Amino acid sequence: MEQLVGIIISIVILSLIFIFIIVYQKYSKFVIKNSERIQKLLKLNDTISFNVIDKKRYYFYQKCNTKRQLDKLSLYEYFIALIESDFDYFTKIYEPINENHQKYQNYLTKCSNIKTEATDEKCKQLKTSLKKFITREDKLFKKNQISPTLNINIEVKATYTSPAGRNSYSKTVNYNFSEFKSIYFYTINLIRQKNTRQYQIKLERAKLSDSLRYDVLKRDNFQCQICGSSAQDGVKLHVDHIVPVSKGGKTILSNLRTLCDRCNMGKSDKLE
Repeated sequence: MEQLVGIIISIVILSLIFIFIIVYQKYSKFVIKNSERIQKLLKLNDTISFNVIDKKRYYFYQKCNTKRQLDKLSLYEYFIALIESDFDYFTKIYEPINENHQKYQNYLTKCSNIKTEATDEKCKQLKTSLKKFITREDKLFKKNQISPTLNINIEVKATYTSPAGRNSYSKTVNYNFSEFKSIYFYTINLIRQKNTRQYQIKLERAKLSDSLRYDVLKRDNFQCQICGSSAQDGVKLHVDHIVPVSKGGKTILSNLRTLCDRCNMGKSDKLE
């Protein structure tokens, strides 16, 4: 008997839910048909076209050869290097979503300017209450607004597995579109900086390693190639670019020589 009562109650509840859905949908159609606000929104929607973003998740992996390499690896710097190495690819990811953001802000502004035109008099003619009509109108207005893709997820991961496969280590970072946008523009500025003459000079000077410096000093018998002074004479020896880096000189053995500090200061960046 109790089981039968339970079944009857369930049927009644389901029936009420079904009736509620039917009534809700019917009234929603009624509001959409008679709401000038929603009709204006639907017309606005026909004029707006957002980019379709098929891929919303991206994965980038780096396999490390040692645990130490994994520990030292900065995923942030690794991701910047990825963008820099294939800038066109990441631009194709960035631009459609960024365009959606710009269009969406304009769209929301236009939506906010569409106000309800329902009045108590109009609702009386439609045989409904103003409060009920506006409440449903607000819900349907929000429901019918376009929701374009505005975000993506980018996962950057580095892993290391021991030779025997017994131990595995990894670290992961995830970026949303806002974070990706920040890194993307940082990389643009980095690329611009690297293309400047000043950066190229700095990069060329950095090629003068301790090993290369020693090779130059040894080749020149640890003596200034202009005045012949050595460290035994109390001078400090420098390795000089014969053709200055500022004038296109390269950091190669044939363009390097040993000079004492005084001769080097006197020569400055002059061409001989």
